[in-house]
Amino acid sequence: MNSCDTFVIHGRSCADGLNLLAKNSDRPLGEAQPLFYAPAKAYAPGQKLRCTHISTTQAAETYAVLGCKPWWIWGFEMGINQFGLAIGNEAQGSRCDAEKEDGLLGMDLLRLGLERAKTAREAIGVITDLLEAYGQNGNASPLFDRRYENSFLLVDPSEIWLLETAGRQWAAKQIPDRAAISNCYSIGTEWDLCSNALETYARDRRWLAPDEPFDFAKAYTAPAIRQTTSTGRWRRLLQKLDGLQDQASVKALLRDHFEGSLMEPRFGACHGTFVSVCMHAMTWDASQTTASWIVKWDPKLGLQGRYAPAIPCCSVYLPIYMTGSLPEAMTRGGEKYDPEALWWRAERLAMAISIDEQRFGEPAREALSALERGLESAAQRVEKLAREALEKGDEAAANELLGRLMESGCDQLMALTEKLTEDILQKVQAMGGLYGPRKEFLESYCQRTGLPL
Repeated sequence: MNSCDTFVIHGRSCADGLNLLAKNSDRPLGEAQPLFYAPAKAYAPGQKLRCTHISTTQAAETYAVLGCKPWWIWGFEMGINQFGLAIGNEAQGSRCDAEKEDGLLGMDLLRLGLERAKTAREAIGVITDLLEAYGQNGNASPLFDRRYENSFLLVDPSEIWLLETAGRQWAAKQIPDRAAISNCYSIGTEWDLCSNALETYARDRRWLAPDEPFDFAKAYTAPAIRQTTSTGRWRRLLQKLDGLQDQASVKALLRDHFEGSLMEPRFGACHGTFVSVCMHAMTWDASQTTASWIVKWDPKLGLQGRYAPAIPCCSVYLPIYMTGSLPEAMTRGGEKYDPEALWWRAERLAMAISIDEQRFGEPAREALSALERGLESAAQRVEKLAREALEKGDEAAANELLGRLMESGCDQLMALTEKLTEDILQKVQAMGGLYGPRKEFLESYCQRTGLPL
């Protein structure tokens, strides 16, 4: 399962001085990924916590968290907590022996890190302690048996760290400026922290020449197609990362399909015949981008987030904030199509566009872009007013302003996706119904999920 691309930029390279984390979450096809908020909470000693597959001891207290959560999984694909610690993860595949029993998912480890740590460095300790105690590699797909290890980018208001795991081994390094990760290990010969047996575990198995300097990525990378084909996406991120100047360029990278290169798609971005940063599937065993987000932590405002449900190139980045509640439509989404769920509305539009992306893509994206620009302008005004309210000590007024903006953005995207989808489907029906290279795929997808096209 090729999945996910994540990158970070230190505040010293951003105009507003704030550390940034951005991620495309690529997951099994049709897996809804709405937003989820959990408040801070205290627990009695000895309580148990049920994660996706196994239970662990609950912490005495947990911090408030907001994240993107696949509908059936306890953990997060990407999230942030009340202290501004944000984490995104990537699937990896190592040469380590597979676990004999289910462990924690990487998504579980990510959420546990957010709930129990205030800083990136502290979260590394939380995650690696749990990793060494419980292992990983539980099944992470509702459709197939998909097991993997994980890399994590961890960002707090002061520091950025990269943590990569292989089995129960791990290495971590502090990131001074910017970094990107995909489904290939990136830590080589330099790191700042590691598990006790990191090098000896690999050398005992002769994964490197006896006289060769130890290289984590080279030693632990599994000889698998997923690990090698993802290198192109990783290098594409690194190639583009230095040119990111503003939020618009960050969004453009998250919507990238190798445009302007030899790998640019022949029949439109939605054709789904190759693996790109913004990923489109054409078969049930492929991954597809199911959510995208960009987060920063403002010292006064708190979370400055942007969330795009479903595929970002066919969606809109909506303003999101940590006010203690979310619009209901943002939190809905399950196994089957739900017209009241923002995620499913956005997914339906993306599938409609993909019927004939060369015909329907440009006009739909023009309308989506117009909404995104309008919401971004509104966000700038509202965030300014919210900061002024917070400076006066009126947190309730600030939360009301930000909450109304989230509701407005959600309502507008719900309405626009419905209109654009119906416009496309009217044209399709006038031509006799579904057609083109994705016809059979879309028929199967709709039958399986109940999505009407």
